[in-house]
Amino acid sequence: MKLYEVNRQIEDLMLQLEPDPETGEIPANEDEVIARIDELAMKKEDILQYLAKMALSTKATALGMKEEEKRLHDRRARMDARHDRLMAVLDRECGGEKTDLGVATLCYRKASHVEFSDENAAYEWLKENGHHDCYRIPKPELSKAFIGKLLESGKKVPGAERVYRTVCYLK
Repeated sequence: MKLYEVNRQIEDLMLQLEPDPETGEIPANEDEVIARIDELAMKKEDILQYLAKMALSTKATALGMKEEEKRLHDRRARMDARHDRLMAVLDRECGGEKTDLGVATLCYRKASHVEFSDENAAYEWLKENGHHDCYRIPKPELSKAFIGKLLESGKKVPGAERVYRTVCYLK
């Protein structure tokens, strides 16, 4: 039986316990209804315990996955470093020349990137000469911690509010 079915049956039985609105009489089978409610309450407790076990198991599995991700990430970083060291040896030994190594060919291509010796000077020049598409002005980042302190002290900050919620967790 599913939890929502148990809850619905308990609600239906609770309605049966209400006195008759016309006569005010309590139903004759009150003891049977109460016994059935107790049975359903036990089923509900079993279902909730099962759900709590599932939640704990899921959390443990997620934690294990997180640890495995870290282990694989570290292993990948070691492999990348090893690859870089091996490529440096091949580069040094082949001296920048295309070389057929039998199982692979070591090739070279030209690549370039931009480096700044003085970013402020470059920014000012781009700004003065109308090259606005070459730079971005970052959007200001709001500090939730400091705004939270302002709100706690009673100040009103337009567009910001303190939101409270109840967090459910298992111990």
